[in-house]
Amino acid sequence: MGSIPYKNKQDRIANDKRYRKQKKELLNQLKGITGRYTPAEIKALSKGQGLDTFTLTPPRVRIEHPGDEIRFGFFTDTHMSSIYYHEAFLDDFIRTCKKRKAQFCIFGGDLTHGMDAKKYNLLYELKDIGYAAQKEYAEQQLLKIPFHTYLVSGNHDRWYESIGAHIVEDICHDVPNAEYIGRDEGDIEIGGILIRVFHGEDGSSYAVSYRIQKLIESFTGGTKPHVLLMGHTHKQGYFFERNIHAVSGGAMSTQSRWMRSKRMANHSGYHFITMTVDEEGVHEFTLTWTPFYV
Repeated sequence: MGSIPYKNKQDRIANDKRYRKQKKELLNQLKGITGRYTPAEIKALSKGQGLDTFTLTPPRVRIEHPGDEIRFGFFTDTHMSSIYYHEAFLDDFIRTCKKRKAQFCIFGGDLTHGMDAKKYNLLYELKDIGYAAQKEYAEQQLLKIPFHTYLVSGNHDRWYESIGAHIVEDICHDVPNAEYIGRDEGDIEIGGILIRVFHGEDGSSYAVSYRIQKLIESFTGGTKPHVLLMGHTHKQGYFFERNIHAVSGGAMSTQSRWMRSKRMANHSGYHFITMTVDEEGVHEFTLTWTPFYV
């Protein structure tokens, strides 16, 4: 293949600059891809496959076994920076966790409210506008929690991915007691006990149990957790199915105008959970639901 002819030196220099610019842009794009996807996902994308063509294992963190009794607070869907979030809810949750001597806390997604004006008209519901303002406010709130807290992101948090930001992960980076454990879902392993935290983007159902039952049915034998903690639907409930203790977490926020327009109930409150464990798994599972009457 012959070289490209140039009319003069200036044309050659200009072409070299364009080439270097294009190369730099391509490298930046590749960095963005490798930063967002695992090697397995990149391999699937390179073959033209979707990301649902192989099993994605939720991220997993392992923590030291605190003893035969495990005590923790579970809260979800705060929607901080919205008019539906109330600081008094979190203050009450913290008081309960202190009183009951929690060893840690778990959060089930939708820490922030996001800014999806197109789908939910969220801009009319916000007290803090923009990534920086919502991040700062959420950090102030999480800093009040004196316990190590494990968090997954929810669909409202993921609005910021459209501008290249991962707000829950960024918040956890700046809050010492907060630990990000996954996008939408994550696993916590304590000794031989596996706790799965799941947010999801599916809709609510008339029967509170239906969503939980369908998710449990989807687990294969080797992927079942001992405990399943769920956010997203703002519904409270406890079910024991396939030897899984499943908890739907309600919401640490009040009913939104969108939920009211869809005639969807909002169960405001939080859970405190105590488990006794032995070599066979979870021996006892005690759940306390604290509702907010608003």
